[in-house]
This record gives sequence, C-alpha cells and structure tokens, in this order.
Amino acid sequence: MLRIQEYTISDLKQCLRPGHWFQGEPSPITKHRALSHVNNPRAQGGDVALLVAYDEDAVVAHLGILPDLVFRNQSAHKIGWLTAWWANPARNYTGVGLMLLSRAFTLYQGRLGASGFSEAARKVYDATRKFVTLGEQEGINGFARLNLYRLLHRRSPRLARFRAGLRVLDVIGNQYINLRQWWWRKRHALPHGFRFEYLPEMDSEADDFIQQHSSNSLARRGAKELNWIAKYPWVLNTPLAPPTSFHFSSPVESYSVFNMKIYDAEEQLVAVLMVTLMDGHVIVPHCFHQGRSGLIALVLSHFLIAQRAERLTLHYSDLVEQLLALRFPWLWLRKRQRNWIWSREFAGENVSRYAMQDGDGDCAFTT
Repeated sequence: MLRIQEYTISDLKQCLRPGHWFQGEPSPITKHRALSHVNNPRAQGGDVALLVAYDEDAVVAHLGILPDLVFRNQSAHKIGWLTAWWANPARNYTGVGLMLLSRAFTLYQGRLGASGFSEAARKVYDATRKFVTLGEQEGINGFARLNLYRLLHRRSPRLARFRAGLRVLDVIGNQYINLRQWWWRKRHALPHGFRFEYLPEMDSEADDFIQQHSSNSLARRGAKELNWIAKYPWVLNTPLAPPTSFHFSSPVESYSVFNMKIYDAEEQLVAVLMVTLMDGHVIVPHCFHQGRSGLIALVLSHFLIAQRAERLTLHYSDLVEQLLALRFPWLWLRKRQRNWIWSREFAGENVSRYAMQDGDGDCAFTT
C-alpha cells in the first residue's frame, strides 16, 4: 500500500533521538543533513523538510525541501528549495516522484525553487510547466592539478588495480604543474598593503559589511545563515565509516570552510568571502565586495596554489572575467552554466535586478 509521509523540522528533531532513526533501505536522508535542517535559522518547527513515499516499509521515493526566504520588494517570502529528489525507477512506481512534487507545491503554497540541478531534472521541471527561470549564470570549471587516481577510481572502481601506476603519473605530472604555478605566482604577486583575516565564524563586522552589499540579493543571507552553513554541512569527513544507502552521499576525504575578511592598505574592509574546499574542489558559495573583483580573483588563484587544490568552480560573472584575464595555468578549463528556477507563483517578477550568489538555493551545501 503506497503512502506519503511528511516530516517537519520538529519531526526530524525527534528522528535524531537515539532509537528513532529511519529504518529500511534506502535512507531518505542522512543524520547530518537532518541536523542541518533542524538548525536552519530560517526554518520553523512546522515547515516540512522531507517527503517520503513508502510501499509498506520500503522507501520508493523521497524529496527534500530546504526552507528559506527570498526578498521581493523589500518583503520576505517563504520558499522551499527542492533537493535530493529520488524515485525508484521500477515501472510500478512510475509517477511517485511527481506525486511528492505535487504535495510539496501544496505544502508551500506554490512557492518552490530549485538550483544546480541536472539536465534530466530540468526536463522534468519543464514538463510540469510549474516553473519559470529565475537566473542563469555562466561560470567555469577550472582544473589546476592532476588526481587521476581519484577521478578514474570513482568513475570505475575496477581501475583500483592500477592505483599504483595512477599515483605515479599524478606525482610526475604535478611536479611540472608545481613549476608552472610557481612561475605564474612570481609574475602575479599579491599586492602589498592588504591583509587577510580568517574567522572561525562570521562576526558582527562581517555581517554589517554583508548587509551593506546585499541589498539587491535574492536570499540576503547574513552572518547567521553563513555560520549555519559552515557549522552544519551536508557532507562529513568519514574515512572509516561504511557508505550510506542515501543516494546523494559520496565519500569525502576532506572538507573545510574558510571565512575570509580582506582589508586594504587603509585597514578598510573591502571583501567578505566564504570559500569551501572539499576533496580538493574549491567553491565560493558567498562573496561580497566593494568593486574588488580583480583582487578577489587574484586571491582565489593564490588560494588554489597554497592549498594544492585540484579545481575551482565559479559562477560570479565579474570574478570569472577577472580570473580569465589573469591567465592562470589551468590544466584545462571548461565553461558551465548554473540555473535557478522558481515556481510560476513568482512569474512576472523582474528577476534581472536580483544578484545571485553561487550558494543560493541548496548549492552552498553541494558542489
């Protein structure tokens, strides 16, 4: 007998109690995602954060919802960002995933959005005719170092028997890359007179700066929201833990969040950044600055080298333009596009006046 179960923020809090976690396979959510939902500063106890379709006790579909706020004409409106949407592909469960989407529309009064989704998901969203495009941002995916072992092993575990050879190729190739990056860094030194400050969490000065430079931002996330994102990520370093049955989990060897403040020679705060480094992959979920895109692009380039990061994904048009002008010694560089959509409840809104952050929607938690 097919049934749909709704889990509110309060329900997830109860599920996190010892002995109350979900049973059966696959899991519709991980404990650290549930903990993140529970601590979402923009969520209320009655907000639904998870829909699960059961056939008897078996999970046959699930849909996560991230409660958030968007700001239109100076007014805050509740929205639910869709995430972790999965349905059993068996023929007898055809349409179950759409049933969950329909229920989500009802629960959030037609105010839903989605971000960073796949082409397959885009086709489904388009077919429903319930969404309109909120934003499309051209970006880059730049690869800075070799890690053939990780890349090929994840694509095909059978290649594990060649791991010794792949690691040797990585070491040899990265020696040459180190030389190229050293030479680039010598010709593109960081300017004198400015300084960094790394923060365990965003402070009041950072929050004031963010508020001054986010008046046209769609989500207007401040220090409270950014500190929540950093403290309650959706991925964890789990070197000894067995893999979970949650379809949107993958092993993570390393995960760090860097909260940065950048000051100029006059000790004036000119930029605030949140930079995430996950398994050598750098993303910049949130970036606020005062006409300093060139400086920030240079800082990110030096950050890649200092952290020996493998790649950078970026969608801020001003930063991308400056980064390309620096002619960083990429292994290869490809363009990519990130899309945001929201429901037709918002149709007719002049979306061009909104500034989008790379981390808007659920993208701050993913890559």
